[in-house]
Amino acid sequence: MEHMTEARARRNVIRIAVIAGVGGLLFGYDTGIISGALLFIRDDFDLSAFQQGVVTSSLLVGAVFGSLYGGWLSDRYGRRTVVLIAAVIFGVGALMAGLAPNYPVLVAARVVLGLGVGTASLLVPLYIAELAPPKARGALVSLTSLMTTTGILLSYMVAYGFADMAGWRWMLGIGLIPSVVLGVGMLVLPETPRWLLSRGRDREARSVLSRTRQADAVEPEMREIASVAREETGGFRDLFDRNLRPLLIVGAGLAIMQQITGVNTVIYFAPTILEEAGFGAASAILATFGVGAANVLMTVVAILVVDRLGRRRLLLWGTLGMAGSLFLLGIAFGTDAPGFLLVALLMIYISVFAVSLGPVVWLLLAEIFPLRVRGAAMSFGSALLWAANFVVALVFLPMVEAITASGAFWVYTVICVLSFLFVLFKVPETKGRTLEEIEAELRGPRRAQDEPESSRRENPSENP
Repeated sequence: MEHMTEARARRNVIRIAVIAGVGGLLFGYDTGIISGALLFIRDDFDLSAFQQGVVTSSLLVGAVFGSLYGGWLSDRYGRRTVVLIAAVIFGVGALMAGLAPNYPVLVAARVVLGLGVGTASLLVPLYIAELAPPKARGALVSLTSLMTTTGILLSYMVAYGFADMAGWRWMLGIGLIPSVVLGVGMLVLPETPRWLLSRGRDREARSVLSRTRQADAVEPEMREIASVAREETGGFRDLFDRNLRPLLIVGAGLAIMQQITGVNTVIYFAPTILEEAGFGAASAILATFGVGAANVLMTVVAILVVDRLGRRRLLLWGTLGMAGSLFLLGIAFGTDAPGFLLVALLMIYISVFAVSLGPVVWLLLAEIFPLRVRGAAMSFGSALLWAANFVVALVFLPMVEAITASGAFWVYTVICVLSFLFVLFKVPETKGRTLEEIEAELRGPRRAQDEPESSRRENPSENP
């Protein structure tokens, strides 16, 4: 077996993470590109506010199903195989959307794209996590969030580039390029050692580890993976066990909270609401570029500070900061404030989100659940997140028509305040703590002094 130096192993892992991270870039691009394209689709297909919401939110219907089935398919057929399938889905959806002759076909294309988005949002972080060495896992998995925000920023750049020619078909169809990059890249990447070991393919798992670890780390990690794989026997049924109910409430609350605080109204509809405020189409898209740049930069900040400041503190500061900026946005839109002020407030709002709820919710979903149900919990949490995203995207423009943009932003202000209270009273700090300590806190003081998890599972009738 080839001797692998630490530097070479690190390069191999970074290469794997970057190629797989293109899935995150596609996830961001396909969710963000509709913001600019919608300005021209609306006119070409003569869409009502409700139909514009359907075009936007139809992607999220597919994302719910992609999240629910992506984990199960990857357990059955392999992480790499299902990411490859997601790349094909992205390509097919991009072609369908770019060539759509009418509104129903465009909606169907967005649903297909959503299947890829939901699958990628779940599996790309999982794929990277199972290949990354423990000491670099946090940073490498966080690369997915950075690639996602980069994809959103790229979508704004592409939309601006085609704005003068009203080229919404090019905006949507160009997503084929990164999907090809992802598909070709995944063909040369390995399957994860954990999945290979779960299928009894020990020799292949050892070969993968030998290319991504130093030689003396291979056998210890083989034993650790085998031990963990034996413990991971839970599924969706275990997730709804009464002993896990407090964890499920926190996880579901976080997933829904990330979306109903209004972030995707900015990502999807910022050009639309800026156009309503007097911007031209190209100027509205260009202004949104600043929002996307702030999103990327503050995601980098989040990666740097989350292990120092803690998850709970970032969420508390974030929900309050978002509430404040949304409240000011409501005032600004109601008083004909200058355009630069509207853009500045949108940038402040998205910056606060990007350093708090954006990456931290995904991180907490991976931390608060026991290992035996973590896969099912991530799938369930992702599906809830996309379902909440669907509702927000569907109702935003009709809500603006009914109560104005100011009223809509004030509704989200109230939701942010309620989210602050949820974090304050329900969400634990997980920084530097074991999963057992987190579970004990979420089950309450009496449960913290209880017997081990295995014994508790044998006595399900015991009160938590």
